[in-house]
Amino acid sequence: MEATSHITAAAKNVPARRAASHGVSLRLLALGGSALAWLAMVAIVASVLILNARGSVRDETGSAFRLANAFATLHLPTAFERRDIMAEAARIAAEIEAQRHLSAELRDARGQPLALALPPLLPPERVPEWFAALIRPEPLREMIPVAQYPNVLGVLEIRTDPRDEIAEAWENFRLILPLLAAMALAAIGVTMAITGLVLRRLGLLGAALDRMRAGDLDQRAPQTGLAELATLTDGVNALAAHLAGERAENRRLQGRMLTLAEAERARIASDLHDGIGPQLFALQAAVGQAGRAAGTARDPALAEALSAVSRHAQAIRQSARAAIDDLRLAPTEGASLAEMLQELLIEFAEIEPGIDIALDGPADLPEPGEAGRIALYRFVRESVLNALRHAAPGTIRVQLAREAGGIAARVSDDGDGPAAAGRAGLGQTGMRDRASALGGSYLPPRREGGWTLTECHLPCPAEQGAAP
Repeated sequence: MEATSHITAAAKNVPARRAASHGVSLRLLALGGSALAWLAMVAIVASVLILNARGSVRDETGSAFRLANAFATLHLPTAFERRDIMAEAARIAAEIEAQRHLSAELRDARGQPLALALPPLLPPERVPEWFAALIRPEPLREMIPVAQYPNVLGVLEIRTDPRDEIAEAWENFRLILPLLAAMALAAIGVTMAITGLVLRRLGLLGAALDRMRAGDLDQRAPQTGLAELATLTDGVNALAAHLAGERAENRRLQGRMLTLAEAERARIASDLHDGIGPQLFALQAAVGQAGRAAGTARDPALAEALSAVSRHAQAIRQSARAAIDDLRLAPTEGASLAEMLQELLIEFAEIEPGIDIALDGPADLPEPGEAGRIALYRFVRESVLNALRHAAPGTIRVQLAREAGGIAARVSDDGDGPAAAGRAGLGQTGMRDRASALGGSYLPPRREGGWTLTECHLPCPAEQGAAP
């Protein structure tokens, strides 16, 4: 019977536990994880591109260098030919210089470079030095002497020049990296969108749990459309259904306990009425007879003692009658709530004829059940008694009203108002406990516009079943 209260108390501590344990945000985790993954991928792709570009530049320049070396060796005139060997060498150097990946220089016997007849060339694209340093291979060079027997006329130097190949690699690198960055941004965006979708679905489950924590166990968590969360959703709904069943069973048992307690009160009242009442009456009658005998015997001390015993017996009888009236539920067993309260207020009006006591309410009041009738009857009785005893009112109004899913009772009086705020008395504690046990609420006395108001709200099973 205490399972629901324990679960509710534990659920109320959830926000505190959430605030105390600041975990990592799933959005931040998804963003950081995807960003790190794509940074690693970009780094790997860039490394592969650089390694491939380095090998390609080395292979291209090496192949061009070997071809140029063979070309110069085959086409240079021999030392025994009677031709303008330097002019031939200059032509060959110009052809090699015009080739990609190569550089050629012709120097005379004094080591002075000779001008070559070259077509106009476009300057190669500027490449960042860090990129060029990463893929630039070891340079190759070859010195070919230009001789005419018996003299050495000059030297033809052939060198590798990878600048244009490096420029091509840089161009490809510049195109691929932005594409990788765009793909990374797109992938991160998709990851965040999926994460947001999952978080929204989890938010629906969280909202359902919040409603459960607030006591609304009739609502169910909606299906999220994600197969992975379907089991969790079913679990949340099963938990809500289980807690709703447990709460209903607890309230049924608590209502049954209230009913049994009321029956026990009625039995005790009957026992007091049938047992102690006649004995007190007999005691008072015997004391009266003894008093008359003492008066005949003219014994003033005995007569005074018997008179005191008679007064005490009368006081005990009145106290017993008040206890019986307090224990007994209502004068009409099986009557409706309105009839029970009407009879109760008629009794109060007979006790206090100078106070205007009235009952207001619609004819079609919902049925709160046996335990609910008992709780509302006790609430009205206790509230009216409190007003009569402590407030000196001129008017007391008892109002019954239908409300969504239940019934409300309000007692108002124009008396002096409730006592100063402090610890609630046993009467208020009992009213609050009865209302809470039946799933309702009790509002202690408060002042509004010169009136003292107190209220009790109880659910009605029939009204809750008919509610949409």
